[in-house]
Amino acid sequence: MSSQLGVQCPKKFVYFGLKTPIALPCQCLLEISGQPYEGKSVTMDEWPELKPTTPTGMLPYADMPDGTALAESGAIGRVIAASAGLLGQGKDFMVSEQLAGMTAELWKKVSAICPTMFTVESFDDEKKTAYAEKRAGVLEYLEKYKPMLLPAGDRFTESGLTYGEVDLFAKLNCCVTGCFPEIMEGPLGAFCKRMEEVPGIKKVLAGETQFGSLPDYLIPMP
Repeated sequence: MSSQLGVQCPKKFVYFGLKTPIALPCQCLLEISGQPYEGKSVTMDEWPELKPTTPTGMLPYADMPDGTALAESGAIGRVIAASAGLLGQGKDFMVSEQLAGMTAELWKKVSAICPTMFTVESFDDEKKTAYAEKRAGVLEYLEKYKPMLLPAGDRFTESGLTYGEVDLFAKLNCCVTGCFPEIMEGPLGAFCKRMEEVPGIKKVLAGETQFGSLPDYLIPMP
């Protein structure tokens, strides 16, 4: 894989030790790239001391080879993708970016109604009702991706590994292990199943990378 835009891969990526839609795309892209990097999973005990040293007081952040630090998961993910030639060329780039935009909207819909490991204890009857009323809207939104799939039905671009595709898979995977397991049987099921078998992604999900085992951030309905 050759670099695009003259971009280098981050030498270190730092995030909490959780499987979240924020960091999972970057973690998968790092492994897919095959480039050397250091991965750090931060514990909640470590976070108070680390927080004031980060670029924006938030995670993730990445240390770059030139000594600078980069914040914002979308920026970091695109930098990793560019360093490995995974932004896509021509139409594939356009498709990848469209996917990324659509998936940002998808995640807004999901995060507004689903419990996480941090909110489950306060997930009261009102929130459960909202979930029941709005979950169909999430599944309906997934239908918008179907016309974009290539004839094989398991990818959106020839490579199948553009930034937008990895970003979409990471968020769908969090949904599948959370409140939307039926995604695997829907229009994006073949896409998800193919992506799960990509060696770099498989390693991340199995906890076999420097990030270690990553507990689910998004969880099933209590």
